[in-house]
Amino acid sequence: MTGSIDAALLDAALERFIRARDVDADPADRQALADWAAADPAHAAALARVEAMWGADAFATALARAVQPAPVAVVRRPRRAWPLALAASVLLAIGIGAAFDLPMRLRADAVTATGERRVVVLADGSRVTLDTGSAISVTIDETGRHLRLLEGRAFFEVTPDAARPFEVAAGPAKVRVTGTAFAVGFTADDAVMVQVRSGRVEAGAAGSHRALGAGDALRLDGAGPGIVTRPDPAQGLGWLDGRLVFADRPLGEVLAELDRYLPGRILITDPAIAARRVTGNYRLDDPAGSALALAVVADADVTRITDRLLILH
Repeated sequence: MTGSIDAALLDAALERFIRARDVDADPADRQALADWAAADPAHAAALARVEAMWGADAFATALARAVQPAPVAVVRRPRRAWPLALAASVLLAIGIGAAFDLPMRLRADAVTATGERRVVVLADGSRVTLDTGSAISVTIDETGRHLRLLEGRAFFEVTPDAARPFEVAAGPAKVRVTGTAFAVGFTADDAVMVQVRSGRVEAGAAGSHRALGAGDALRLDGAGPGIVTRPDPAQGLGWLDGRLVFADRPLGEVLAELDRYLPGRILITDPAIAARRVTGNYRLDDPAGSALALAVVADADVTRITDRLLILH
């Protein structure tokens, strides 16, 4: 646990520590780390915490998994300089220097950062609620209203206009309406989910279409639309109220959802823990706290390096 050490100091210590341990580091990087630690006892304490965490088996295993998707053996006490790829993965895991993909920003008209949700009012009066890490592009003219979900998910409250249909494209999917309220979002495997709160929509992919009414949901991918379902609205749309609601789902899936709201990473080293089924209702504005609470439910140990990196094992 982080104890009384300030999270920002731990971030600073970890960034400097990784730079100094990189195989391409020069003496100036190592001296900068030493000077920073000597400048303040709080700096030295933060560096000592990072060094202890870096040497923990759980930390090493999780970072190895982050770099190598295939199963790997536990790495014992990583005291040597790590390859650049692994150092980069650590930087990504704790969110240091992480930025929204630049090409995505250039294409998007509205973007949300990690942990951010915001409402965008379009020129026609329609409202779009963007979830964390989401992006849309918008084209509205006299012939129609065309939007593309580039990343994440969004909820659309469409101003009726029979002369200008409202179309949302996302990956292989297209949704067409004149006035309704519905959500569109990418899944972990890059499929698209559409869920309707009110009104009617037509959703299609690969040349096949389905008509959806209030309460309906549909998964679409490159093979076309799946079967229309009627999920619990609280589970599919709970994010609009800042909640993550789930019933009898694998812990790994739930933590992957929470991870989208955390400026860092939540990692699981044990597949058995990831497979444990959980049910709950948790806040999205405190993803680290929610993940820690779920770890207790799943009887998992947690290695915590600030609120930016949580490792369940």
